[in-house]
Amino acid sequence: MNDGLTRPLRPHLWLLDPEVAHLNHGSYGAVPRPVLEAQRRAAEAVERSPERFYRADLTAAIDAVRGRVAEFLATDPDGLVLVQNATEAVQVVLSSLALEPLAEIVYTDHTYPWVKAAIERACDERGVVPRCVALPNRSELADGSAPGQSDGLSEAEFAAALVTTLKGALNERTALVVLDQITSASALRLPVEAVCAALGDEVPILIDGAHAPGLIDAPVPKGAAFWLGNLHKWAFAARTAAALVVAPPWRERVRPLVASAGAARGFTGSFSYLGTQDPTAYLALPAALAFPADHLGMTFGRLRERNTAVLELGLARLRDALGLRLPPGNGLPMRAVPLGRAGSDAEAGELGARLREKGVEVATTSPGGQLHLRLSVQAYVGVEEFARLAAALAAVV
Repeated sequence: MNDGLTRPLRPHLWLLDPEVAHLNHGSYGAVPRPVLEAQRRAAEAVERSPERFYRADLTAAIDAVRGRVAEFLATDPDGLVLVQNATEAVQVVLSSLALEPLAEIVYTDHTYPWVKAAIERACDERGVVPRCVALPNRSELADGSAPGQSDGLSEAEFAAALVTTLKGALNERTALVVLDQITSASALRLPVEAVCAALGDEVPILIDGAHAPGLIDAPVPKGAAFWLGNLHKWAFAARTAAALVVAPPWRERVRPLVASAGAARGFTGSFSYLGTQDPTAYLALPAALAFPADHLGMTFGRLRERNTAVLELGLARLRDALGLRLPPGNGLPMRAVPLGRAGSDAEAGELGARLREKGVEVATTSPGGQLHLRLSVQAYVGVEEFARLAAALAAVV
């Protein structure tokens, strides 16, 4: 068997504890040593002359990094700003919208909990009405199945069903639609391109692409008013770094959560200098985006294929060892596997804690009230980690 699948790729490039099976890259990522070194160099450059850096160098440096990130995401640099994380990006969008009392925000039952919390805050503070809709064929999706496979729908049919579902939730009071590109708890890739093409002219759409950078090529869909994505998950950035992309009609309305004199420079300038902050995660982004090529000899696409293949092999071992029913593939190195038992969010958290005690890190979730393991594989993972997971599961479940 190919050693590139059975064994981790250059694990010395990370600081991860070798005594732990790290199968949850999707939650927080893992910063490679070369990126941490680039961040350290950036911090030292700041300290050589903080006065010069913040007054003369910072804005130009951030502009250069924005251009590199925009190139990586294949999007317009004039519409891209850097923020700390996806949660901040959602708050920026919601705070920038002219939300009137009784306006409605439409989202799905697979929306990330912290995004739902931001929506709920906007509703509480501004009299907005939340409108949650179920993804089509929810009984199938909730057990870990992927759209277009076990439910009998093709990808095109599922996309049409999702468009119909969302369109049916719209009315004259709808102010925003929020849709995940890759759902967090259930690891489903949703057809956001089809939704934006069909509904983008009717209502502003916010695409939560928290997991997309590094997993999806050119992830910003045409027709989205807003798109956001974390760079410290699959794009190897230092924590914390994320991108917010805003379509032209909305750029002059979107403002950072912190007001600054940079607003005189327009949309992008208003986000560049928000007071005395640590910008080193942003300044290390070029090293992060170059990491697969410079240190693994792979493109992001090839690395994604390798990681997905490792996940498939590992899941097969998990199935053979424990008899778990595996969901169909989604083409990503992240998958939610149903454990075949009901459970709450609290019970999922307890299961995750017990597995951690056994030396295994996984995301434990409960979409649809069913316990799942959400497994995600990065270069530092080999197939053998799944044997450790199977042994830990057998001991605690």
